[in-house]
Amino acid sequence: MFSINEQKAIELGESGEKAVREQNEYDALQYVEYLREFGEELLSADFETDLKRVAISLRNIGNKAVQKNFGSVASGAVEVVDSLAGSLVEKGYSNALWSFSKAAQEIGKGAAQAEMPETAENAVKALEKIGRGAVEKRMEVVTLWTTMSLEEIGYLAGKKQLEDLSNSAKDARERVIQFSEDSGFIPREQIVKYPQLISQTLSEFSDLQNLQPAGYGENRPNEEFTEEEFFEEEAEEEPETEASGKEK
Repeated sequence: MFSINEQKAIELGESGEKAVREQNEYDALQYVEYLREFGEELLSADFETDLKRVAISLRNIGNKAVQKNFGSVASGAVEVVDSLAGSLVEKGYSNALWSFSKAAQEIGKGAAQAEMPETAENAVKALEKIGRGAVEKRMEVVTLWTTMSLEEIGYLAGKKQLEDLSNSAKDARERVIQFSEDSGFIPREQIVKYPQLISQTLSEFSDLQNLQPAGYGENRPNEEFTEEEFFEEEAEEEPETEASGKEK
């Protein structure tokens, strides 16, 4: 059962997706803004768990907008993710921040594949911001996840010959890694190894090959997420690095 707040976030997200399908830019942007306002309300009330559902709804609207090549809405969703993520960092909400990093990851990867560099660049900026905040707050999983996400966007942008975007993502990843090392947090070797560990873990499960990090694994990499339960079944507390790979 969903809480009242979760149900509201779901309904806002579904309404936003419908507006995108109907090519109604005004309404779609309105629902993105409603999610921003609702997210701010939840932040003020310290409802971290419910905030994860806001991230999912923003992700869904953004992904649908990318599919419809609706750049203004996709970028708007990423901008709200970016905006709310800053407050999540300040409050130290690692679980919710992980969900918001996944939202930026998905929209950014989809935008890179759809050759929507402006939206993808917004996602890169959001992920770097989240990654640096995670380092400051010593959030290991979020730090590892954002650096992997930036690597994926860089890889996908390179495949589409979007060199500026690819370089931007790679540079952002490098800055987060360097910041982590300078802060005495996660060493480069562990960050670089993280997506490899996930790929190795997922390779043991034939039905999870679509979740492979982009650029890793022998089977089709996860260049566009489609698994709803990937976001819905997160643990209440941050998993260990290897465990997070299994959930992915």
